[in-house]
Amino acid sequence: MDLESLKTSIRQLPPADQDHLASMLLMERLKRNQLIMPALHQRIDDSDPKNWEPWEPCKNSLKDE
Repeated sequence: MDLESLKTSIRQLPPADQDHLASMLLMERLKRNQLIMPALHQRIDDSDPKNWEPWEPCKNSLKDE
């Protein structure tokens, strides 16, 4: 199956299936980037609150997206 056929098929999927596929593809892309994954794991595992981003700026940045 070529890429254009896949795109056509994906557009016909229900939104929930498209979201699931998009998240799976994002994770596959992140796995290929050897620089991003270690940084993500380090941030997730950081238990020191002084290194955490304050909630308000984080919440506001999400509104802008």
